[in-house]
Amino acid sequence: MTTYVAFLRGVNLGADRAVSMPRLVELAGGLGYADAWTYLRTGNLVLTTDRAASAVERELTHALREEYGADVDVTVRTAAELRAVLAANPFPDASASQVTVAFLVGEPPAGVEDRLAAVATEAEPYAVHGREVWVRYGAGQARSRLAAGFSRVVGVSATTRTLGTVEKVLARLDARAG
Repeated sequence: MTTYVAFLRGVNLGADRAVSMPRLVELAGGLGYADAWTYLRTGNLVLTTDRAASAVERELTHALREEYGADVDVTVRTAAELRAVLAANPFPDASASQVTVAFLVGEPPAGVEDRLAAVATEAEPYAVHGREVWVRYGAGQARSRLAAGFSRVVGVSATTRTLGTVEKVLARLDARAG
């Protein structure tokens, strides 16, 4: 059995994107996943299964479409992958609230570095590591053109979490396993 963290993109950002976290846990159980729980209302679902990550992404996406009538992109990482992501943090001295990691649903397309460079400001250094893109928003995300159109800029659907959120999901996961 593998423990996964499923990151849902764009949920609970408005009434038309409302996803109940208790209902999400029920949906996960109905799909046969074990030990399902959520962290925050932003679509961080932890679950255990013997299925492949691609199957979990596909099944959750389908279940969310059936339940809510909306397409919700889901990207999944194992706990070990998340630990490796955190170990690769290119901004270790920055505030955890300023650093984000974007989890891409697939490999970044060719030219992603050029597209990021065309939009990111000097206050938004970034780094591409496999299926993740790190950004340190030195001036915040509220007025950032990069943050506003991130998936369009990178050319593949992505869901972004602050470094602090990823750290807390893993800490809770470790505490529950301990």
